[in-house]
Amino acid sequence: TPAWWFLAPVVIVGFMLAFANFYVGQLMGLAGSLLANVTLVIRFRRAGADERQQIRWFALAVLLLAIVAVAGVIVGSAVYHNQTVVFNPYFDVLIPLAFTALAISIGIAVLRYRLYDIDVFIRQALVYGALVVLISIVYFLTVVSVGSRLGVPRNDPAGAVAIGAIVALLFQPVRRRLQRLANRLVYGKRATPYEVLSRFSHQMGDMVATNELPQRMARVLAEGTGANRATVWLRVGDELRPAASWPEGGSADAPPLRLLDGQLPPIPGTADALPVRYQGELLGALAVAKREAMTVTERRLMADLGQESGLVLKNARLTTELVERLDDLQASRERLITAQDTARRQLERNLHDGAQQNLVALKLKIALAKNLAATDPKRAQATLDELTGETNEAIETLRELARGLYPPILAQEGLLAAIEAQARRTPIPVEVSGGPLRRFPQEMEASTGKASTRQRRAGDPACRTCATGSRCWEEKFN
Repeated sequence: TPAWWFLAPVVIVGFMLAFANFYVGQLMGLAGSLLANVTLVIRFRRAGADERQQIRWFALAVLLLAIVAVAGVIVGSAVYHNQTVVFNPYFDVLIPLAFTALAISIGIAVLRYRLYDIDVFIRQALVYGALVVLISIVYFLTVVSVGSRLGVPRNDPAGAVAIGAIVALLFQPVRRRLQRLANRLVYGKRATPYEVLSRFSHQMGDMVATNELPQRMARVLAEGTGANRATVWLRVGDELRPAASWPEGGSADAPPLRLLDGQLPPIPGTADALPVRYQGELLGALAVAKREAMTVTERRLMADLGQESGLVLKNARLTTELVERLDDLQASRERLITAQDTARRQLERNLHDGAQQNLVALKLKIALAKNLAATDPKRAQATLDELTGETNEAIETLRELARGLYPPILAQEGLLAAIEAQARRTPIPVEVSGGPLRRFPQEMEASTGKASTRQRRAGDPACRTCATGSRCWEEKFN
């Protein structure tokens, strides 16, 4: 880190003095090397998993070099008394081997774990190296080949100006092509981190439907990190649901995950997952699955994309919640229409089986009394007396329909009294046997009363209502 850069000149000066056989130089180099190891250990302890992989090989080689250097100083002081000898096994063999191991460890860390973000330097080296080769080829073809054929001297200023103009015209377009080629060689088929963020920002500025942005976000994430699969998870309530996946399909059909105390739960089948927050609120997560470990650059890209996607996930969640509420509203309206249709049909059946039957019976008896009035006045009078009771029953039936499906007698006196009242109005013989009966919820009493009433009105010859006890009534109800 920059805070420890002062150790570099101390170590260099110390080794220079040590090679000049100054004892103080050995001490300076030794102290600087030990402090450098301390800083490396501190950085290793503070680093994340990926950065530790980058530092591990380098730290091991540096530690080996420090041990060999300390041993060399001790042996040089104790055995050779800091005098120049023809062959010193520590300084002539072990220290060169330690430096070789250091170079090998740096190569492993750079090539395997991308230490120092070496991909940037590789890209620049490829681009400008190719430009140097191209300029040399252009110069050779222009000066040597074309110039010699046209008879232009090599030291002619006009020829130099012409060559410069040709190189200037070719520089920018060739540089852009070489830059793309270098990116392809370093990053493969995926885009550079800058291109990923630029493309995503451009897509957010376009007129794109909110439900399409998570899919584009998953694609951008997969192409930027080189992942086998990238998934955008969306928080809805206390659940985490897959909103989009790239390539399409895959984990987009995965079951939702429950949040753990409002925190991101482990997402199965992913190499890394990043929570997405907006104004401190957890809105979702970005998850990638890939064979190799995530690099520091890829993690940084994922974090930057997560910061940019907070507002996108917030809008996506609002859209999802709105769609769910619209679905609930539509289902509620369908249930309401179904309930109204059921109530209408129930009212039609009640009118047909109840009030209509009573009115038809009244009409027939009125006609009978009219015919008997001239021939048999006494029988006509008895018929009219019966009409009074039946008229009251018809009025009570209409009142029940007006008051709903829960008759007043059922609410006041219970199920047994309501069934007996219904039995008295039934034209067929009905046997009702009952005893003490405890009260039950209104829904259960109303359903049982309706069931027995429908059987009696349908003329069921096997209709027999048993209400001698609560157990018998419960068995009939079940």
